[in-house]
Amino acid sequence: IVIFITIAYFSKYILYFLNNPDDVRTFVTSFGFFGPVVLILMQILQVLFAPIPGQIAGFVSGYIYGVFWGTAYTMIGATIGSYIAITLARKFGRPFVEKVVDKNTLKKFDKIAQDKGVFALFLIWLLPALPDDAVCYISGLTNIKMKTLMIIVFLGRLPGFIVLNMIGDGVAVASSTISFIIFCSNNLSFV
Repeated sequence: IVIFITIAYFSKYILYFLNNPDDVRTFVTSFGFFGPVVLILMQILQVLFAPIPGQIAGFVSGYIYGVFWGTAYTMIGATIGSYIAITLARKFGRPFVEKVVDKNTLKKFDKIAQDKGVFALFLIWLLPALPDDAVCYISGLTNIKMKTLMIIVFLGRLPGFIVLNMIGDGVAVASSTISFIIFCSNNLSFV
């Protein structure tokens, strides 16, 4: 609870920082050898505090560490963050989830998670522009086994993080045209 209050208090500054990829890159690389750990922690926080944009960490990780390692670091963070969100929801129940998830999002996706189950949750984590971090909390209210949830979280999020890291890596090697094409094709494929 103390962490939530602290994050809420500093959210304006955190959101500014995380919406500026160059600042994030500078921050992460300033930790040298421990940069990947910082990136993983940022990704964990991004999952737990949904207003933080997840695309920034994925882009920056590819920019700094390349597609393979960038994807590995963001997936580690996203998987750990998802596990924590699901566990918090299971431990503290619906009253907690109602406090951390937007009312409309909870109403809409709670019904989907309860009625449609595993496949619907997989699609939510797979498709861009859906509130996949909030759905981590909502999925914690289901009876789906933790192992199953973690598998679909991992498999659902992986393609998006690969693409984000490819874009970041493309920018790092000054191949902005390729990055732009990948970005557009990824987003147009879901329209």
